[in-house]
Amino acid sequence: MEEIVQKHDYYARAFVSCSLREEDKPFVDFVCDLLDAYHIKPIGTVGKFFVAPENPIDSMKKNIQDADIVVICATPRYTLKDIYNGNETNGLSEMIHVETGMALSTEKPIVAFVKEGTNVGSVIPNITQYVVLSGTKKDYKEKENIVSSLLNNAYKLFRDKFLQREKETALAKRNKENADSWATIGKVATLMLAGYVIIKYVK
Repeated sequence: MEEIVQKHDYYARAFVSCSLREEDKPFVDFVCDLLDAYHIKPIGTVGKFFVAPENPIDSMKKNIQDADIVVICATPRYTLKDIYNGNETNGLSEMIHVETGMALSTEKPIVAFVKEGTNVGSVIPNITQYVVLSGTKKDYKEKENIVSSLLNNAYKLFRDKFLQREKETALAKRNKENADSWATIGKVATLMLAGYVIIKYVK
Protein backbone atom coordinates (compact mmCIF):
# COMPACT_ATOMS: atom_id res chain seq x y z
CA MET A 1 0.00 0.00 0.00
CA GLU A 2 1.30 3.43 -0.93
CA GLU A 3 1.53 6.50 1.29
CA ILE A 4 -0.59 9.30 -0.15
CA VAL A 5 0.01 12.46 1.81
CA GLN A 6 2.07 14.49 4.20
CA LYS A 7 0.96 15.44 7.73
CA HIS A 8 -1.46 18.36 8.29
CA ASP A 9 -3.31 20.28 10.96
CA TYR A 10 -6.54 18.49 11.78
CA TYR A 11 -10.14 19.70 11.52
CA ALA A 12 -11.76 16.55 12.93
CA ARG A 13 -10.91 13.31 14.70
CA ALA A 14 -11.94 9.87 13.49
CA PHE A 15 -12.16 6.73 15.56
CA VAL A 16 -10.74 4.03 13.27
CA SER A 17 -12.40 0.63 13.55
CA CYS A 18 -10.02 -1.88 12.03
CA SER A 19 -8.18 -5.16 12.26
CA LEU A 20 -4.81 -5.18 14.03
CA ARG A 21 -3.51 -8.21 12.16
CA GLU A 22 -0.20 -7.76 10.37
CA GLU A 23 -1.63 -8.71 6.97
CA ASP A 24 -4.25 -5.94 7.25
CA LYS A 25 -1.80 -3.24 8.35
CA PRO A 26 -0.98 -1.98 4.81
CA PHE A 27 -4.66 -1.33 4.02
CA VAL A 28 -5.36 0.22 7.43
CA ASP A 29 -2.31 2.49 7.11
CA PHE A 30 -3.44 3.44 3.60
CA VAL A 31 -6.85 4.52 4.94
CA CYS A 32 -5.22 6.44 7.82
CA ASP A 33 -3.06 8.28 5.27
CA LEU A 34 -6.24 9.12 3.35
CA LEU A 35 -7.81 10.57 6.49
CA ASP A 36 -4.69 12.60 7.10
CA ALA A 37 -4.96 14.01 3.57
CA TYR A 38 -8.41 15.34 4.45
CA HIS A 39 -7.20 16.86 7.75
CA ILE A 40 -8.90 14.14 9.80
CA LYS A 41 -6.84 12.68 12.63
CA PRO A 42 -7.09 8.89 13.14
CA ILE A 43 -7.60 8.13 16.84
CA GLY A 44 -8.95 5.66 19.35
CA THR A 45 -8.18 2.25 17.88
CA VAL A 46 -7.49 0.08 20.91
CA GLY A 47 -4.05 -1.47 20.50
CA LYS A 48 -3.06 0.88 17.67
CA PHE A 49 -3.69 4.49 18.72
CA PHE A 50 -4.77 3.88 22.32
CA VAL A 51 -3.71 1.63 25.20
CA ALA A 52 -5.04 1.74 28.78
CA PRO A 53 -5.21 -0.61 31.78
CA GLU A 54 -8.95 -1.22 31.42
CA ASN A 55 -11.46 -3.42 29.65
CA PRO A 56 -10.96 -2.88 25.87
CA ILE A 57 -14.74 -2.58 25.39
CA ASP A 58 -14.80 0.36 27.82
CA SER A 59 -11.93 1.98 25.91
CA MET A 60 -13.79 1.52 22.62
CA LYS A 61 -16.96 3.13 24.00
CA LYS A 62 -15.10 6.15 25.38
CA ASN A 63 -12.97 6.65 22.28
CA ILE A 64 -15.94 6.41 19.92
CA GLN A 65 -17.79 8.92 22.09
CA ASP A 66 -14.80 11.29 22.00
CA ALA A 67 -14.41 11.07 18.21
CA ASP A 68 -16.12 13.33 15.68
CA ILE A 69 -16.68 10.60 13.11
CA VAL A 70 -16.12 6.83 12.91
CA VAL A 71 -14.19 5.26 10.04
CA ILE A 72 -14.47 1.54 9.36
CA CYS A 73 -11.56 -0.18 7.61
CA ALA A 74 -13.29 -3.30 6.38
CA THR A 75 -10.85 -6.15 5.75
CA PRO A 76 -11.66 -9.88 5.47
CA ARG A 77 -11.42 -12.06 8.57
CA TYR A 78 -13.65 -15.09 8.13
CA THR A 79 -14.80 -17.24 5.24
CA LEU A 80 -18.60 -17.13 5.09
CA LYS A 81 -20.57 -19.85 3.38
CA ASP A 82 -24.17 -19.47 2.22
CA ILE A 83 -26.04 -22.56 3.47
CA TYR A 84 -28.46 -22.45 0.55
CA ASN A 85 -26.23 -22.07 -2.49
CA GLY A 86 -22.80 -22.93 -1.08
CA ASN A 87 -21.24 -19.60 -2.19
CA GLU A 88 -18.30 -18.48 -0.07
CA THR A 89 -17.25 -14.91 0.69
CA ASN A 90 -14.79 -13.21 3.05
CA GLY A 91 -16.50 -11.45 5.95
CA LEU A 92 -15.50 -8.95 8.65
CA SER A 93 -14.39 -9.67 12.20
CA GLU A 94 -17.06 -9.52 14.87
CA MET A 95 -15.22 -6.70 16.67
CA ILE A 96 -15.73 -4.35 13.70
CA HIS A 97 -19.44 -5.16 13.85
CA VAL A 98 -19.40 -4.38 17.60
CA GLU A 99 -17.68 -1.01 17.08
CA THR A 100 -20.09 -0.21 14.25
CA GLY A 101 -22.99 -0.80 16.64
CA MET A 102 -21.37 1.43 19.26
CA ALA A 103 -20.90 4.19 16.68
CA LEU A 104 -24.50 3.89 15.56
CA SER A 105 -25.75 4.25 19.13
CA THR A 106 -23.83 7.55 19.52
CA GLU A 107 -25.23 8.90 16.22
CA LYS A 108 -21.73 9.61 14.95
CA PRO A 109 -21.28 9.94 11.17
CA ILE A 110 -19.94 6.58 9.94
CA VAL A 111 -17.65 6.17 6.93
CA ALA A 112 -16.51 2.81 5.57
CA PHE A 113 -13.60 1.94 3.32
CA VAL A 114 -13.76 -1.65 2.15
CA LYS A 115 -10.79 -3.64 0.94
CA GLU A 116 -11.48 -5.32 -2.39
CA GLY A 117 -12.84 -8.82 -1.90
CA THR A 118 -14.44 -8.15 1.50
CA ASN A 119 -18.10 -8.92 2.14
CA VAL A 120 -19.32 -6.16 4.50
CA GLY A 121 -22.51 -8.03 5.39
CA SER A 122 -25.95 -6.48 5.74
CA VAL A 123 -25.48 -3.93 8.56
CA ILE A 124 -22.98 -1.46 7.10
CA PRO A 125 -24.80 -0.97 3.74
CA ASN A 126 -27.96 -0.12 5.69
CA ILE A 127 -26.36 2.61 7.81
CA THR A 128 -23.86 4.27 5.49
CA GLN A 129 -22.47 4.41 1.98
CA TYR A 130 -18.98 3.05 1.46
CA VAL A 131 -16.09 2.98 -1.00
CA VAL A 132 -14.26 -0.16 -2.12
CA LEU A 133 -10.50 0.39 -2.45
CA SER A 134 -7.58 -1.78 -3.48
CA GLY A 135 -5.08 0.22 -1.47
CA THR A 136 -3.12 1.64 -4.40
CA LYS A 137 -2.64 5.26 -5.38
CA LYS A 138 -3.90 4.54 -8.90
CA ASP A 139 -7.17 3.10 -7.60
CA TYR A 140 -7.57 6.02 -5.19
CA LYS A 141 -7.04 8.56 -8.00
CA GLU A 142 -9.82 6.89 -10.00
CA LYS A 143 -12.16 7.11 -6.99
CA GLU A 144 -10.91 10.39 -5.55
CA ASN A 145 -14.19 12.23 -6.22
CA ILE A 146 -16.34 9.77 -4.29
CA VAL A 147 -13.77 9.47 -1.46
CA SER A 148 -13.71 13.26 -1.23
CA SER A 149 -17.52 13.47 -1.25
CA LEU A 150 -17.85 10.79 1.43
CA LEU A 151 -15.34 12.37 3.81
CA ASN A 152 -16.47 15.96 3.22
CA ASN A 153 -20.10 15.02 3.86
CA ALA A 154 -19.12 13.13 7.01
CA TYR A 155 -17.30 16.26 8.19
CA LYS A 156 -20.34 18.45 7.38
CA LEU A 157 -22.61 16.12 9.37
CA PHE A 158 -20.24 16.30 12.33
CA ARG A 159 -19.92 20.10 12.03
CA ASP A 160 -23.69 20.62 11.76
CA LYS A 161 -24.33 18.42 14.81
CA PHE A 162 -21.54 20.15 16.71
CA LEU A 163 -22.93 23.60 15.88
CA GLN A 164 -26.42 22.47 16.86
CA ARG A 165 -25.10 21.18 20.19
CA GLU A 166 -23.27 24.49 20.70
CA LYS A 167 -26.49 26.42 20.04
CA GLU A 168 -28.44 24.19 22.43
CA THR A 169 -25.74 24.55 25.09
CA ALA A 170 -25.64 28.33 24.65
CA LEU A 171 -29.46 28.52 24.82
CA ALA A 172 -29.53 26.35 27.95
CA LYS A 173 -26.84 28.53 29.53
CA ARG A 174 -28.73 31.72 28.62
CA ASN A 175 -31.98 30.29 30.02
CA LYS A 176 -30.21 29.35 33.24
CA GLU A 177 -28.67 32.82 33.51
CA ASN A 178 -32.10 34.39 32.95
CA ALA A 179 -33.66 32.11 35.55
CA ASP A 180 -30.87 32.94 38.01
CA SER A 181 -31.33 36.67 37.31
CA TRP A 182 -35.08 36.47 37.93
CA ALA A 183 -34.46 34.44 41.07
CA THR A 184 -32.03 37.11 42.31
CA ILE A 185 -34.49 39.87 41.46
CA GLY A 186 -37.19 37.94 43.31
CA LYS A 187 -34.97 37.59 46.38
CA VAL A 188 -34.07 41.28 46.32
CA ALA A 189 -37.71 42.25 45.91
CA THR A 190 -38.68 39.98 48.81
CA LEU A 191 -35.97 41.48 51.02
CA MET A 192 -37.02 45.02 50.08
CA LEU A 193 -40.67 44.21 50.84
CA ALA A 194 -39.69 42.60 54.12
CA GLY A 195 -37.61 45.70 55.00
CA TYR A 196 -40.51 47.98 54.13
CA VAL A 197 -42.90 45.94 56.29
CA ILE A 198 -40.46 45.94 59.20
CA ILE A 199 -39.85 49.69 58.94
CA LYS A 200 -43.54 50.50 58.63
CA TYR A 201 -44.86 48.33 61.40
CA VAL A 202 -41.99 48.40 63.87
CA LYS A 203 -42.19 52.18 64.04
